[in-house]
Amino acid sequence: MPRDAAYYRAHAKAFALAQELGCTPKEAADRLRQVEAREQHRAASDRLAARMSAPIPSQIQGRSDRVIIDDAAQLDRPDSERWMMRD
Repeated sequence: MPRDAAYYRAHAKAFALAQELGCTPKEAADRLRQVEAREQHRAASDRLAARMSAPIPSQIQGRSDRVIIDDAAQLDRPDSERWMMRD
C-alpha cells in the first residue's frame, strides 16, 4: 500500500522526537498531536478574542430602531415599551 510524503514526514518527526525524549514513536506521535491540538485551540481563542474586541461598525452604532434604556426611572414612562405599539 503506497503512502504519501506527509505520512513519512510525520513518522520521521515522531521518530526524531522519540529519540530525543527517550520514549516510543507512538508516545511521541501522541505528544505531537497534543501540541498541535493546543496550538489550534490557542489560535481559535485568539481569533475569537480579536472578533470580540473589534470595533463596532458605524452603521450598527447609529441605528435608531434599537431602544436602549439606561436608567431605571425610564422604565416607568408609558412610551418606554415601544415594542408593544408595533401592531
